[in-house]
Parts: sequence; structure tokens; C-alpha cells
Amino acid sequence: MAISRFLGTDKSQKRLEKIKSTTQLNAVEFGLLNCVIGRATFPGTTPFPTESQTKAILDILPPMDYHHSVHAPYRISATSNDPKKLKFSKSNLSATLKTADYLQAKHVTFHAGSFKQAKYDSSHVQLILKEWEDWRQSKEFKAKLAPEVGGKTNSFADFFTLAEIASGIDNMLITWDISHDFARGGNITSEDGILKRLEILDESFELHEQNRLPVHFSGIIVGRTGEKHHTLLDHDTGVPWKLVFSVIKEQRYLNKLNLICESKVPKRQEKTLKGNAITDAIRVYDFLNSDEVIKAYKGKPSMLDYYFND
Repeated sequence: MAISRFLGTDKSQKRLEKIKSTTQLNAVEFGLLNCVIGRATFPGTTPFPTESQTKAILDILPPMDYHHSVHAPYRISATSNDPKKLKFSKSNLSATLKTADYLQAKHVTFHAGSFKQAKYDSSHVQLILKEWEDWRQSKEFKAKLAPEVGGKTNSFADFFTLAEIASGIDNMLITWDISHDFARGGNITSEDGILKRLEILDESFELHEQNRLPVHFSGIIVGRTGEKHHTLLDHDTGVPWKLVFSVIKEQRYLNKLNLICESKVPKRQEKTLKGNAITDAIRVYDFLNSDEVIKAYKGKPSMLDYYFND
């Protein structure tokens, strides 16, 4: 659910009540995607919500009943070498962490940034993330940082790179977006590929019911450089969500994860495509509580047309 200072009270109230009425679900991610610190001088940006606006959410969705999390603004980047851009990113991260603590959120998901070239040196990003984590702890922010697996091939970073870096930084998690992982060519179309990821997570993080790893899922349209945009599950996408969740269920791994649905209807398809993040989340909930088990990916990875919708 997107929140900002200018989100109308009536509109946000209806969204919160809709989430509350969906009794199968107990995890909510609050998106600050277009928020920016200070004056919103960039097109499409808006100020962060106030403390009172944020805490009002707790009256409807109390944290003892819901796993709250926050998605940081897109403008945060750890890949830049520009001191001004890094300072700007840190300022927005600070505002995000304050909002997360108002919500009593467990973690903050953020995109670590991207590179213009396909090959890059990750050591710079590792230093920045370590600096941000040390700073977070010095400020005593409670929500943990969880950089997200990128959806484009030049986004930082793939699952294994991100897990390796975050595991070397005390108290940092990652956000495993399975749709992003798929979009950039990650092998989650086989049981072995999924099991390898669960093994890496166990080696890298101390996951348990009180320290869950955030996992995003959605439909996704893929181009030749990875993610193009999110959509609904099974809508012209090859995301192997049933296979992934079958393996997770069989491995009894659900109590280590916080599942967040990011499905949405793309612009210009509102009249022809029905559904939203809640309906897709319920689909996954029903699947996880059913006896259905998927053992093999039914897509055709050798057919480029199956993946690419250019």
C-alpha cells in the first residue's frame, strides 16, 4: 500500500479497511516509493507522511496482528560514486527508517541501485551498505535494512551476490523478489535452483519466526534486459510461483519468510484486466493451504517468445 503526506485520509482509510477485512492476510508493505526528503521538486514525487499520519495506521492494523514492512523510495542508490547523491540517498533512508519505526515495521526494503554497464565492481556497494548499516545501528533505528534482488540485468544485484554481501554485514537481510530473480534469468524454474537458494539463506542469515526474510512475488513482464513492469500472476508471464512455493512448503520454510504480494494491473489495462495485490495474495494463500504440489516448471525456457514481450 502506497503512503505519503498527500494521500487523502478517506482514500487511505478505505485501503486499510479493505486489507483488514481480508482475514487470510497478515502482512502489509507500506510503499514510500515516490517520497522525497524536503521539498518535492521532482515530477511525481511527494513528501514523506507525518508521524501522526503514519501512527494512525496502527489503529486499524495493529502490529501485534500484522507484519508491517516498508519499501523505501526509488531514489535511494548505493551504486553512485557521487558524494552528493550518496548524501541524498542517506537522508531519504533516514526518513524511511523513521517512518518504519513509527509503524513498528520489521524491515525496510530498498533498491540498491543500478549500473550503466553489464559488468561492475560490487566492492563499492558493499562498503556503502556496510556504512549505512553501521549508521543505522548508531542511530538505534529498529527496522532492519533489506536490499532487494534487482529485476533488471544491470540492477544491483542478483540473488547470490546480494546474499553474499548482506551476510557479511551484521544484522542486514535481503529482500528476495522471486519475480525479479526470474526476470533477470535466475534459475528458479527448477527444484534444484530453488533449494540452492534456501540453502544459501540458511547459511547466510539466522532466520526464524521473529526474524523473517522478506519475499516479494507478483506477475512480471520480461524484456531482454530483465523486468519491464509488474502485472498479475499468470498474466502473460512465466513466473514459476507455484513451483517456488511448493518447494518452500515442502521444506517447511514458511515460518522463516514474510510474503509480500506486489501484483498490480498495468496502466492502460484497467478495463480489461481484473484483480490486484490482494486477490493474488489470496491465490497464493489458498495454494499454500491446499494439497496441490508442483514438481516441475511447465514453461518452455528454450522459447524466447515465452519470456520476452517486446
